Amino acid sequence: MTFKRIYIYIVVACMVLCTIPAKAQKEADAVQAAMAVVINKYSTQADTIAKELSARFNKDVAIQTALARAYFRNNEREKTKMYLDKAFAISDKFVPSYILKGDMYGEWDVDSACYWFEKAIEADSLNPDGYLKYANVMARKDIDAAKAKLEELRIAVPDYNVDIEIAMLYNKLGKDAEAAEAMSAVDPHSLTMNQLVQFVQNCYWSQDDIRCMELCLIGAEKFPKNKGFNRLYFWSAARSGMYQQALDHGKIWLDEAKDSVNSIDYFSLGSCYLGLSQFDEAFDTYAKISNCTDYFVSQMDGQIRQMLNKNIETLKAEHRFKDALSLYKLFMEKYPSSDKAYMLYQYSTIYRDWQDGLQGDEKLTVISQMFKVYEQLETEYPNWENLHYVLYTHARWTYSYFDPENKECLAEPLYQKLYDFCVSREEQTDQLKNMEIEACRYLASVAYFTRHDLKTARVWWNRILNIDPEDENAQKALKTIKK
Repeated sequence: MTFKRIYIYIVVACMVLCTIPAKAQKEADAVQAAMAVVINKYSTQADTIAKELSARFNKDVAIQTALARAYFRNNEREKTKMYLDKAFAISDKFVPSYILKGDMYGEWDVDSACYWFEKAIEADSLNPDGYLKYANVMARKDIDAAKAKLEELRIAVPDYNVDIEIAMLYNKLGKDAEAAEAMSAVDPHSLTMNQLVQFVQNCYWSQDDIRCMELCLIGAEKFPKNKGFNRLYFWSAARSGMYQQALDHGKIWLDEAKDSVNSIDYFSLGSCYLGLSQFDEAFDTYAKISNCTDYFVSQMDGQIRQMLNKNIETLKAEHRFKDALSLYKLFMEKYPSSDKAYMLYQYSTIYRDWQDGLQGDEKLTVISQMFKVYEQLETEYPNWENLHYVLYTHARWTYSYFDPENKECLAEPLYQKLYDFCVSREEQTDQLKNMEIEACRYLASVAYFTRHDLKTARVWWNRILNIDPEDENAQKALKTIKK
């Protein structure tokens, strides 16, 4: 576009602006846009054009404001102020002039900006611009004051959709739940595509999955070309445990997405397979996350572990303990952790929960299987910091279920290991001391006293007193031996 053509365009636009008042605001925007182009590309000539326009239309507040806005967009504040002063000299009732004045303060002085936006409202209380500008700037400082100004707009212009504007304020502040709540007052069928997309996203990030899915169905029907509604339905349904529905919508999205598939897509798809007990497919899908580069990749490892635990708990609640064991075993293979001992211990807790509802030989069989995991922990991770708890649990269960009358002292080697482990720790916590005392008590009273090895029993009771000199049971036992 040549300099001459740009000049002609601006002049024609200004003449139209002056001769057709009903279109003044629209044409003023056209002048602003044209001037912005000129100022950006032809700075010297632009100043000349601006001066000529200002002189030619020296009684037109819209033209002076348009010129000021154009310079404002190009960050030339002195020239902005010069033309804006000319606009105010012509009229103190032109809303765009006050709006621009407020915009000049908006980035750094909330109160001053809002002062001028109030002036815009006073100039024309039925024009939404002053209310909206005020609310958007004030929201950075006081969200309640911003909302109050929008409520004034609701009173002044009852047909204006204020709830959408309130939701947008919360969006800018990153408050998804509040934004979704504001939008709940709006008929979703009346929203534009972008507004509905934002509403859906607010519901998703605030974890309101039911509402999110309802809105996605509306969006998919109203805007069928936007497959993103299927995506958000897919994500929400997967998160809420509606795995088959999630898969159905997920396939619609994934067929369209191609290169747009991200880590949340693979996580949601894997979670669907996990929830449907298709464990191999689940972990094969999760493995694809490592090829993604989006922002959420770093969070996926923790999300996968949470989803695993959720499914493990569901399987246990359904008494599907074998499936829970298979799932966790596959997880340990597919997702090896730096804390392998802890993962193995977590695996053992599935057996522990399983035996709760059993009786007799069936119960003892499951406990024996749990003990095999404990023995693996002792063998492979002898220095694991929480091994004392495993040894303690192992010893107590052996004592309770496999030798309840202490005829064979089956727990003796386990309590000996527990004692040795506890005293080997540099930091002696209360938990370690309590377990150490219990190990000593068993060894003194069960393992040696009942076998009439009083000399060795005395050693263990004295060890209790070395830990807790006030232990009455140890004191009483030593007095009994002396008699």
